[in-house]
Amino acid sequence: MVAAALIPLVVAGVLTDISGALAPRLTAEPGWSGWYVYGDATNPLVEKESMTNRRPAAQTEHVAQRFVVSNENWMPLTIVGVEVDRPGLRVERVTVGNTYFDRALQMVRAGGEPLTPDRPYELAPGASLTIAIYYHVTDCRAVPASAQPIPVRIRRATGLHTIEVSLYPLRPFPTGGWQISMTKDRDAVPWQRFLADHVCR
Repeated sequence: MVAAALIPLVVAGVLTDISGALAPRLTAEPGWSGWYVYGDATNPLVEKESMTNRRPAAQTEHVAQRFVVSNENWMPLTIVGVEVDRPGLRVERVTVGNTYFDRALQMVRAGGEPLTPDRPYELAPGASLTIAIYYHVTDCRAVPASAQPIPVRIRRATGLHTIEVSLYPLRPFPTGGWQISMTKDRDAVPWQRFLADHVCR
């Protein structure tokens, strides 16, 4: 009788989850940043990052962006992946957090911990997380100009799910600066076009 009573509760829980009533939510903070990534010709494993004004900066096909998301759920979210390849943009890697513990060197390092399916990140309820995505711009003119949400893949009891996170567009200035704008701003550009324009200039 106990088992029979539990079955409707389990079924109801699964149906509620699938219906979206308890759909997981991630919200991005308004501000985000983008920058150039330079490789070291003498050591391909060493990279240098620059957030200098894009006008005088040296040319590169490698860029990155960083933003912060918040878990607006009453349960933790297990993040297994962020972002996908897009026309003209290939994802090189994703990191989460601002620091991480390097087991090989037995020390805390800056830059965030790599995020891979076999190394997921559990985000507690109400907590925030810094996500950095590194791209190779393979064809700057092929990058879409329309708004592009960023897919965040999570693992739940019902399987893998995708949450789409939207970032505010930016209004670039002729001098090379920029400011966060609104989606209705005709002079604003979406994040992926802003990054590609660094390479297309």
